[in-house]
Amino acid sequence: MSSHELSPEWVLSSPTSGAQTTPVQKELIIVARRLWPSVQAHARRERGSRSLDDNLGLATEVWEGVLRSVSKTLHRIDRKSSPVADMDAYLFGAFHHRFNRILMKERRRQERLNLVPSSGDLELFREARDTKSARDLERGIQVKEALQNMDEWTRKVWAARQYGYSWREIAKHLRLTEPQAKLRFRYAIGKLRARLGYGP
Repeated sequence: MSSHELSPEWVLSSPTSGAQTTPVQKELIIVARRLWPSVQAHARRERGSRSLDDNLGLATEVWEGVLRSVSKTLHRIDRKSSPVADMDAYLFGAFHHRFNRILMKERRRQERLNLVPSSGDLELFREARDTKSARDLERGIQVKEALQNMDEWTRKVWAARQYGYSWREIAKHLRLTEPQAKLRFRYAIGKLRARLGYGP
């Protein structure tokens, strides 16, 4: 699509077809023609990663909307001269505002899409979760089996450690020194591991 395919005369004459073109409408057409290259350049700069046709299509859509809107407003006012002091700045500012609003919506939509995991990511997550669940289940079974095979003294010490008691507190309760309590517990656990076949 070339820059000449957008016809400001057509866009601006459509809302008031059949009506005579006013001096304000003529000024709008001249300014629209003059600004069109700047509008295209702005679209390319802001959306550089997109294709040229995509950038031009969005710029055309927004530019036509701005021209129609301004044309309708000026037509309602129905004055011989434009109430806008700098029509170039006014039109480009209106385009810039609308265009940036659309870009923000696009970015938000893209961010939301980036947050949604792909089916491959979900599959990896499921596999990892299933593997973790299987490991947790296996560990739970091993602990239950170990508890059932512990002697009463070892089970009490193990339970005390699970409830957060320190080795010093456990040793004091058992009337042993801390190293004696640790050594006796480790020896009992080593025997239990060998008996259950979990290795050293």
